[in-house]
Amino acid sequence: MAGIKMYLTSIENSIKDILLTPLGARVMRPNYGSRLFELVDKRVDDEYKAKLTRYVVEAIHKNEPRVRVKRLKFESLTNHKLSYKIELSSGELINVA
Repeated sequence: MAGIKMYLTSIENSIKDILLTPLGARVMRPNYGSRLFELVDKRVDDEYKAKLTRYVVEAIHKNEPRVRVKRLKFESLTNHKLSYKIELSSGELINVA
């Protein structure tokens, strides 16, 4: 069971690194990262959530072949910070705050 937890932890860390790295920021890996930085200081509405979903799924699909995203679950919007969970096809949830 410990091996499974380590595996999921490494996937979670990998996904968070991918999402926090602006696309093009790594010189030797220009396609690594996400477009989430484009959403900074934008109004959180339905269009924002659609773009967020697209950017998250796109980045994980390109950079983390061990998993597939099933959907994003939007949790809350507090102090201009959107919290959401990434549900993987395996049923695992990754919290993103």
